[in-house]
Amino acid sequence: MKNDKKVKAIALCRVSTVRQGIEGSSLEAQETRVYDAAAYFNAEIVKLWSIKQSSRKGKNYQRKDLVEMLAFAKADKQVQYIIVDEPDRFMRDIEMYYHWKVEFREKAGARLVYAKKPHLANDTSMVGTMEEMIDVFRGEAANLERITKTTSNMQARVAAGYYPSNPKTGYQRTETAGLHAPKEPEWSILRSGFLQVLEGIPIKDVVASINAAGYKEKSGKLLDAHRFKIMLNDPFYAGIIQMSSWTVNPHGLHKAMITPEQHAQLKNIVKGVVYSPHKQYNADYPLSKIMTCKECLEEGAKNPKIVGYKNNNGKGNVYHRYKCRTCKQNYILRDELHSELGDIFANLRLAEAKVKDFLSGLRHAWEQEQATSYNTTEGLKNRLATLENDKKAVVLKQALGNLADDRADIAIEALDEQIADAKNQIAAISTIEKDFVDFVEFSINTIENFRERFWQLDQEHQVMCKQLLFPDGFSVSRDKKVYTPTISDFYLCINTEKSHKNDSFTAKSSLWYTRTDSNRRPSVPKTDALIH
Repeated sequence: MKNDKKVKAIALCRVSTVRQGIEGSSLEAQETRVYDAAAYFNAEIVKLWSIKQSSRKGKNYQRKDLVEMLAFAKADKQVQYIIVDEPDRFMRDIEMYYHWKVEFREKAGARLVYAKKPHLANDTSMVGTMEEMIDVFRGEAANLERITKTTSNMQARVAAGYYPSNPKTGYQRTETAGLHAPKEPEWSILRSGFLQVLEGIPIKDVVASINAAGYKEKSGKLLDAHRFKIMLNDPFYAGIIQMSSWTVNPHGLHKAMITPEQHAQLKNIVKGVVYSPHKQYNADYPLSKIMTCKECLEEGAKNPKIVGYKNNNGKGNVYHRYKCRTCKQNYILRDELHSELGDIFANLRLAEAKVKDFLSGLRHAWEQEQATSYNTTEGLKNRLATLENDKKAVVLKQALGNLADDRADIAIEALDEQIADAKNQIAAISTIEKDFVDFVEFSINTIENFRERFWQLDQEHQVMCKQLLFPDGFSVSRDKKVYTPTISDFYLCINTEKSHKNDSFTAKSSLWYTRTDSNRRPSVPKTDALIH
């Protein structure tokens, strides 16, 4: 274009991320192109806006830079051009692109043009109009793709147990993105407060106790009851990751303050439901409420559980017994019942064929997971190589003086974080074989440890052991015999060591793990049936 006198123009250069700031869309590269375009239009850029701001859909109606540019152009009628590098540097929003294009034209008499295609400024043909529309459409489409990809990645992180957002109160960031760790002393103070509420202490008194312990909000203010109730309702503190409408992950990787059961109780308390802690079970009678009366069970009684009690014969003698609380007919000495059940535990042996079938299925699933992980690892390695090359490029630009030190430092810091994250993910995937072996060993040994240490377990774990070994439970008959309708497929019940001496695994078993074989009879608590 040729004019004898230069006209005025204003320009906009924009990036939304550090990565864009070091690639082809950098502010420096955009500035070069808009000044070249100004020369094409024989215009002088009298003011340039150089910003780092998102332009995604929904953010552009009252964007500060655009409002300022429109006011400047309206005040100086000699401004004839609004120069941007390309449509997506102006914004990624079709509706708002044309809204602002009309605003500049109608209210300031200035024409919106872009530097990468200055020829379109005077092209009023259908072809020129269509070319501009396609570029504008690409900007919004790319933004939608980015949002979708970001959402998908965040959902994957939630599914893996991470919390891809700011740390909750009482937690802090770690080197692993999305994995938050306790921040002391806040974490311990809040946990103590949660437990006090469960004990029945009024919430207002608990809040006062938390503040007295030195707790302060990020703002420096003291905790109030409203804010504390929000925390009591938050499942994150029970180890549960819940974001938006995505699938809830009940197994977050962060350290939980309370159990999911306690969280449910706290929510009821906040709603005004009175909670009374359950009385702890009596360790003298571990089978209370977990063993049933065989006859009452067969008759369909509603709650045929046996319970322990002390029986005083009036002569100073005390007997420890169990009885059925439904029929009141099934009486048995505690030590006699413990001995009967102890014999059954002692005669259980791992069934080699069944366990091998189970491990074979696990191995097949693991091999499929390994193939997927290999592909994931290759992608991560490629990403790592790209990030390291990006970092080298930034360092080189800084060394040559093509990139300001402060901007280079920001870019390098951001790239270092992404490089560390990629390395951590690669390292985590590389341990999949060891994870498989550890899982198998843990699973089998957990069941065996439960069996061998049944009488030393608390009642919660005794119930777990019962479910693992005897899916249909165990019961005692009125003739004082213990019955186990079904035994886990992983076990055989034998009568002698000799007849089944090869039924247990040893270190020589052809499996993917080894363990120390132990089939000792569980240690039954020894107490005198008759106490004087």
